[in-house]
Amino acid sequence: MKTIRIAADLRLFLPVLFGWIVLAAALVWSDSRPLVAPVAGGVILLFTLCGFAVIRFQPILGLSGIVTATLLVAWLIQLPNHTETQPWDNPEQVQSPWWLAWADVLRNSFLTATAELPDYGGQLIPGLAIGDTSRVSEQLSNAMKVVSLTHITAVSGANCAIVTASVMSIAALCGAGRKVRLIAASVALVAFVVLVTPQPSVLRAAVMAMVVMLSLFSGRPGSGIPLLALATLLMLLWNPWWAIDFGFILSVSATAGIVLFSGPLTMSLSRWLPFWLSAMIAIPLSAQLLCQPFIILLSPQLPTYGVLANVIAAPAAPVATVIGLVACLVVWWAPGLALPLLWMSWLPAQWIGHTASLIASFPQAQLPWFEGMSGAFSAAMLSVLVLLALLAPKMIVRNTSAVVIVMSGAIWGVSALVSGFTFSSSLPDDWSVAACDVGEGDALVLKSKGQVAVIDVGRTPEPMKKCLEQLRITHIDLLVLTHFDKDHVGGLDAVMGKVDHAIVGKPENAEDEGLLTELSRAGARLQRGIQGLSGALGESQWQVLWPDTQHPTMELGNPGSVTLLVAFPSFRALFLGDLGQEAQLALMNTVDLPTVQVVKVAHHGSADQSSTLYEKVNPAIGLFSVGAENDYGHPRSETLSLLTDLGALTPRTDNDGLILISARSSGLSVWTEH
Repeated sequence: MKTIRIAADLRLFLPVLFGWIVLAAALVWSDSRPLVAPVAGGVILLFTLCGFAVIRFQPILGLSGIVTATLLVAWLIQLPNHTETQPWDNPEQVQSPWWLAWADVLRNSFLTATAELPDYGGQLIPGLAIGDTSRVSEQLSNAMKVVSLTHITAVSGANCAIVTASVMSIAALCGAGRKVRLIAASVALVAFVVLVTPQPSVLRAAVMAMVVMLSLFSGRPGSGIPLLALATLLMLLWNPWWAIDFGFILSVSATAGIVLFSGPLTMSLSRWLPFWLSAMIAIPLSAQLLCQPFIILLSPQLPTYGVLANVIAAPAAPVATVIGLVACLVVWWAPGLALPLLWMSWLPAQWIGHTASLIASFPQAQLPWFEGMSGAFSAAMLSVLVLLALLAPKMIVRNTSAVVIVMSGAIWGVSALVSGFTFSSSLPDDWSVAACDVGEGDALVLKSKGQVAVIDVGRTPEPMKKCLEQLRITHIDLLVLTHFDKDHVGGLDAVMGKVDHAIVGKPENAEDEGLLTELSRAGARLQRGIQGLSGALGESQWQVLWPDTQHPTMELGNPGSVTLLVAFPSFRALFLGDLGQEAQLALMNTVDLPTVQVVKVAHHGSADQSSTLYEKVNPAIGLFSVGAENDYGHPRSETLSLLTDLGALTPRTDNDGLILISARSSGLSVWTEH
């Protein structure tokens, strides 16, 4: 019988676990500046003392403590001078110098040439080749997030390795010596970084690749972890704030996981699987295990089929990347030669896109997890258990870890089934209006005589999908998108392919137009929502009260929110979108508002309200669609007081979760999840 030796020093995982805890705490506490200095100071002192105490007996643990303390000191020094840059900020465009202008020409030519390529392949090729993900649709982007494939379109270590390996291979075929090959690869790597723009993950990968080549140039190749540590240290010395940048953290964690555990995991899995399949599974698994605690901080969910999606899609990525890069290099001066190359690159890119879309549609594609620090720490513990179950040298440790994992999964599964059954049985069947808990955003569902309408879909698809599943909604007769803020349309993927008729606000830009194009391609009939539009939903009648085309300055954004009045058989409901006070007053001047029993309070209960409007409609129930502990202070106390002074109930999704309103013989009934 062949004996397989699995070599892995699991003590190396302890510094990584310490790093997880420290960085997760920094990410969670960075919004609470008064707490940061004393807590970080205590952690620095603890790590320094422990580091010096154990460095003689456990050098790797001691050095990890000292280096962590040093980096935290650098972080504290830069803390007062740190300036946040928001994604919506528009920095002033600076023209590239002449020695970098060639990259702009190549990028623009490549993007122009790929603009006509269809479907998923056309969206992904710019990302695979040069890291430009601007064409990836919201639907495809969400699908790739669900199945952990977003790293494929983010230029990182894999792309740098492909570039350097390709150049060195070509140089070797030309008879070049080792030093010439390394110099050529270094020049190509620098040019590649300029071409794709130097983002943190690209710089990390490039710096590490450069360190590898320098060590080869000197004739003393180093091992992976010291090289990664040196590259990471150089990057953090340049900008300590990258230590709490999610992209940088995930990039370094994935690389560390692959370097530390992909080899041992391959050998371990090869006891049951063919070696080639073991390697294909081990690489994404090792990266996922180290990245998952940080991913939980971004989205408290586990990707059920993440490893499967990577095994299927990842082999196509190098092919699409190499051919796409070659096409990028020749498209400017030989577009005729570039065209067949682009179509050759399109095929593997299309494979990746279809894989993401198909697997994301599988049942339970994401499993809910704990939020915040508890979620990150529990995910770290799960990663430790998986590694122990596969790599621990003692069988009793492997078996114990495997039993703990299986038992925990079984307990979770039984609890989820019982909880789901209990929840479903408690839902009233006769509800007419539902306010979904989608965080800081809007998502309302209306039901009348078997027909369903949805008003807005929240910021991300997952909460909206969950709400539709809870309400057992599979088809939507009418979709209303009040306006195009992300917290109202970001979850559009949750309803794609389910909508017959869509009433939409006025799009503001090309991105909004793109969303409507996707919705139309998915089978929805589109119609602009303007004052006077009306129709039926089962036994109910709806009409659009706003926007009024006579107010062109209030057609976009919050003031242009499509406002709907719905007359159910037993009551009326008014849905105000994100209208502010000025738009509410303009609405009152153009239509005669009736008394209503239910009002969806405008703009998540902000202070920008017209008390006159609410006094006019005099609702019995004021619905607040609002996120827990949001940064805006919604709902504002003055708005809550305005509704309570009118004698209205004020259910809110942040405290009550899902809210259902039913019409009974005794009046309206409110059911809440919590």
